[in-house]
Amino acid sequence: MIRFLFDCFLWGVGYQPRGAATSSGFGSEHLIPTRERTGLEAAIRALSSALFLLAIFSQFFPTELSLLTSPELHLLALGGAAWALLMVFRPSIPMDSTAISTGLWSFAGYFPYFLIGNLLDVPLKTLLVQAGLLAAVMAYGLFRDIRRDIRADRP
Repeated sequence: MIRFLFDCFLWGVGYQPRGAATSSGFGSEHLIPTRERTGLEAAIRALSSALFLLAIFSQFFPTELSLLTSPELHLLALGGAAWALLMVFRPSIPMDSTAISTGLWSFAGYFPYFLIGNLLDVPLKTLLVQAGLLAAVMAYGLFRDIRRDIRADRP
């Protein structure tokens, strides 16, 4: 279990192990190249990874880290809010697999609560609002990119 959580953390901060050889011959190569993360996206992933670690520690020290799930602070939603602000105010960043994976990693703080089964401490309202906001921003970003491509193709 600890190995799995450690692998999740490493993936969150950007470490990608070499893929094992496959029978198809592709290995870990992507058929479509992905872009490198921007510095702000890397900072958001680091923030989400830090919330992930704090959520793990809060399972063992619930009284000391109770502010993490405080409904007044919404600390677990910081990564999602930062990502949504980045995507809205920086339209030059495309809504591609790199951006979407950063948005999805912003839910990492909730993952230990679901994995360990401590669902009573999860601020469910914050989680649902964050999920709705991220889905709306993803839809907006995809629509924006499609509209940009259509306008670029017109003579």
